[in-house]
Formats: sequence, structure tokens, C-alpha cells
Amino acid sequence: MSGLDTPLLSIDQAAEYLNVRPSWLRAKVAARQVPHRRLGKHVRFTAEDIAEILTAALHHPAPAQRSRPRPHRYRAD
Repeated sequence: MSGLDTPLLSIDQAAEYLNVRPSWLRAKVAARQVPHRRLGKHVRFTAEDIAEILTAALHHPAPAQRSRPRPHRYRAD
């Protein structure tokens, strides 16, 4: 079987890797908004789960908008 040498991460370990609070990750798990594994009462994350979380969080920058030149303000002297 492949993947047996890949460690499973706990919520605290996964949160540290993702640089988020464990409470944020627990809330996402409870709401079933992130991929995870349950082993009895224990929640674990595989490398693939972490990759999916990161992919889902990816935001592409919006295309640059051309700025219009400001209209000149003429001063009456």
C-alpha cells in the first residue's frame, strides 16, 4: 500500500503547518469544510488533505485595472 510512510497530522500539527489557529481548523472540521480523516474520535490530516486545503484557499489576483488619468484642475489666476 502506498502512503503508509506518510505521517498523519493532528489538528495542532496541521494548524501549525498551515499557520492558523487550531480553533479555526477545528471549526472547519466540525463544519466539514476541509478534508480530513477520522480515526475514532481522533481527527487526522494527510499530506493530500493539506494540499487540498491550500488549493481551496488559493486566490488569484484580479486583473490590473487601467487607471484613468486625473482630469486637470485649472486655476483661475
